[in-house]
Amino acid sequence: MSATLPAAAKTAAGTGAADTRRRVLAAPGVYVRMPARPMTGTQVAGTQMGATRLAKLAGALVEQTDAVTFSLAAASAYLFSLAQLSVPPLRFEDLPSLPLSAAARVAQTDCDAFLAQFTLFQTQAETWVTPRRGAEVPSLFSQLATPVAVLADVARLVGDALAGATAHSGGRVSCTYSLKACQRAARHQVDRVSALLGAAGQQGQLLTDGAAALLTSLRGGALAPLLAGSGEDVQAMAQALDHAQACVAAEGARILAGRGQARLTAGVVGLTLCWNSLGWSMVPGGVLRAGEGTADVSGLQGQLGRLEALIELKGNRHRQEQSAALVLAGMRAQLQGVAPMVQAVQEELAALAWLLGNLPAEVSSVLAEVSAEDLAVERAEWSRIMADTAFGDGLAMHLWPSPTRLSAPSLVAVAGDDVFCVASSGRLYQHAGGDAAWADMGESALSCVSDGYDVAAIDGAPVASVAFGTAATASRQVKLYDRFTRAWRVISTFPASCIAIGGGDLYAVSQAAGDGVGEGRVHRYSGRGRGWAALPELPGPDIAAQLAVAGGVVFALANNSQALYRYNPGRQCWVRVGRLTCLSIRGNGGKLGIVDVENRAFVYDPVAGGAPRQLGVGVGAIAQLSNGDQFSIASPAPGALWYTDTSAKPAWRTYLASDAAAVFASDADVVHYRDGQGRLHRVTPDGDTVALPPLPEV
Repeated sequence: MSATLPAAAKTAAGTGAADTRRRVLAAPGVYVRMPARPMTGTQVAGTQMGATRLAKLAGALVEQTDAVTFSLAAASAYLFSLAQLSVPPLRFEDLPSLPLSAAARVAQTDCDAFLAQFTLFQTQAETWVTPRRGAEVPSLFSQLATPVAVLADVARLVGDALAGATAHSGGRVSCTYSLKACQRAARHQVDRVSALLGAAGQQGQLLTDGAAALLTSLRGGALAPLLAGSGEDVQAMAQALDHAQACVAAEGARILAGRGQARLTAGVVGLTLCWNSLGWSMVPGGVLRAGEGTADVSGLQGQLGRLEALIELKGNRHRQEQSAALVLAGMRAQLQGVAPMVQAVQEELAALAWLLGNLPAEVSSVLAEVSAEDLAVERAEWSRIMADTAFGDGLAMHLWPSPTRLSAPSLVAVAGDDVFCVASSGRLYQHAGGDAAWADMGESALSCVSDGYDVAAIDGAPVASVAFGTAATASRQVKLYDRFTRAWRVISTFPASCIAIGGGDLYAVSQAAGDGVGEGRVHRYSGRGRGWAALPELPGPDIAAQLAVAGGVVFALANNSQALYRYNPGRQCWVRVGRLTCLSIRGNGGKLGIVDVENRAFVYDPVAGGAPRQLGVGVGAIAQLSNGDQFSIASPAPGALWYTDTSAKPAWRTYLASDAAAVFASDADVVHYRDGQGRLHRVTPDGDTVALPPLPEV
């Protein structure tokens, strides 16, 4: 190539053992390496494959297209997290019964102004993911598949040109073959990328300016000394956020290396704040996951608990300044990442536009200089390398709600011989025993549960999706499935963040604000119409992030403290179970399975009481059986799948499978697990595994 390649597309020219692979920004300050592409292969007509000019050009185009797609996906997920961020109200007061002091009034005024300004910024961030109603220009996120489509068109155009040139014979290729059609088409592809670059530049500038204005307001007024006065707390928050960004980017290299893995799922990136003004939590989301990544979405609550456990400092009702400083410090760190994320997208797009702009001249030069024999090699190499892209024509990406809106999604439910599965697109599928394929139920859902007879779900779909059209309307109300009439009916008037079923009862956590009983309250379904009974609030500044039913008792895992509570209907109150700090809970029959923040697995008998019994260590996820036995996945997932026999003393573990991402158990102790590629497998009673047909989206 005769011109200078833009910086974003340059490969370091290192020597020795230095890693010279391209880097792509996955999160602020965190990069992933592009996979090394072997440039040697089989021989064609005595020429070694991979060393031709067109091979190098094709490799550069494929690598840059992958970099653009990954960068745009990562930036979209990052900005989506800011748009989804739920900021608690921050209140400054000396004593509840006294008026505010002058200093507190100034702090309150500056803080309110900052939060109002941030709300406007969130509106701008939302337009990156979903355009404003009536807007003629599509959002940046909705154009995620454009670079992949451009690459496919370019591969076809150049392939046609090479096929036409190959039709000539007689030694050196004749240059009479016209490339004008190819050149015109190539210019059209450049225009498509340039239009995307222009939109990214315009939208990125608005977001960068908005983030800069917010950061400036934190450096002045009453907010600057507020942050400075909580130095140690702010430093702890900053360190935890650095750890969060590392968690966010952990899967990046695997995605880029996974040829043909065209389906991505985005959770939440970085900091997500909960409802309570006196408590906070943050979530390093599974930004991008290769394969059918819905199992990773269901693990977000575990990541929440693990990260919060790293920070022991929490605000309390007597230290409003500390609580406010922690919240503002987290928001500041997230806002500082806006500029580098959007700038990376622009740089990668500019590099791709440059490569496409030089493409016609490069192809013309090759046709003018190579022999007919060599052209066959060039053509074969072009086709081979163009097919070696990380993102194929079926590229799809889904942005799932923040855990403040969907705290514990259950994506597989079993009722009798029927298996129900929520795909990463939100589509709900059903598989009956013996069927050769899954049936599309024509419904969307964010979570589904079953007690072996009834099937309930949270209505809705991902906030935004690429390649599946616009997202379905999401009421997030609870709906119930009649397996005889095969019809769904909505049974709640409120949106729910999580649901659980067991012992003939259905429970849900309400998201409704101003419903008279408080946001985040646990509700129990009456069994008729849309009637629900609200249970008492959890102790302290906590709401239920997860629910489980075992032995006829409903358990709740608190969002801020990660404490485990059981409901006492006689005393009409929540009672804490042990002193564990938990990541997740699973109920089945008369047993409750627990994973704590140290990745230890426990089983608890609510009838016998006492302390939970420890069953294992290094556990990332579990499926609880009704007899107390457990199926567990080693941490971090995907990992090995193990069966724990609790009848042995001590409990005995048996290895079953590798690459398990999630595991589920029905009320009849039928176990399914999902592998890292999104395929579901049923575990037979003798420990063998049987693969179910792939979901239509896998």
